[in-house]
Amino acid sequence: GAGGGGGGKAGTAARGRPPKLGSGLRYDPSAKSVTATTAGRLYVRTTGGKSSSSTYMILSNSRRYVPRTGDRVLGIVEETAGGEYYRVSVSGPHPALLHNLAFEGATKRNRPYLNPGSLLYCRVINAGGPGCDPEVSCKVAGDGAADGGARRRDWMTDECTYGELKGGTVLRVSLGLARELLRPDNVVLEALGNHSKGGTTDLAFEIAVGTNGWVWVHSSRPEYTVLICNAIKNSEVMTPPQVRGMVGALVKTVQSEMAE
Repeated sequence: GAGGGGGGKAGTAARGRPPKLGSGLRYDPSAKSVTATTAGRLYVRTTGGKSSSSTYMILSNSRRYVPRTGDRVLGIVEETAGGEYYRVSVSGPHPALLHNLAFEGATKRNRPYLNPGSLLYCRVINAGGPGCDPEVSCKVAGDGAADGGARRRDWMTDECTYGELKGGTVLRVSLGLARELLRPDNVVLEALGNHSKGGTTDLAFEIAVGTNGWVWVHSSRPEYTVLICNAIKNSEVMTPPQVRGMVGALVKTVQSEMAE
């Protein structure tokens, strides 16, 4: 992919038809050209089939997270606010508010009690604005389609899509890498997942990726947690074949060290 600065020309539309554009790109019909509106890496997403099509977008790597409605984020409870709310840090300009009943199946008598420092996986339901803090929820949106087909599970079952994350390790990554990890075809998570399916490696793990650049990793062994975190960080500057080779090499190294 190629980098593009804000305002730079990214290309010209072929055959007079505007290309399919994603975030960070704008089409100018009068000049029949595409302009980048933000700096970042040019990414092309191609869908297969007989009528294959490509969508172009800029994967920007801003260090500052700005909440958007629908974002899935990791947050850390700071304190209670106003009796019915928790104030949660999501690495944005302002802390977000979380209602104490915004959990699947929660009631006034039966709800989670969170302490400062508790780690949460939640989604932004109100991005906030001037004079208004963002708001997050630990409930699945609607029928779950917007949450990757997530199903509703009572908060007490520990099978919820959102809620408190216990144990594990938190990794900070760039916002660009976080977005790539959330893609269903992400190469490094696919490669790690392949090593968790049978074979000689018990690389079973759970992961929660926040659009705000926080990643939670929990695995069956501390050595595997370190392996997964290293693989994720290394993947940002590698091609897909390099990522697969890197994951395989890390797994072999950890296996040999554990066998000694």
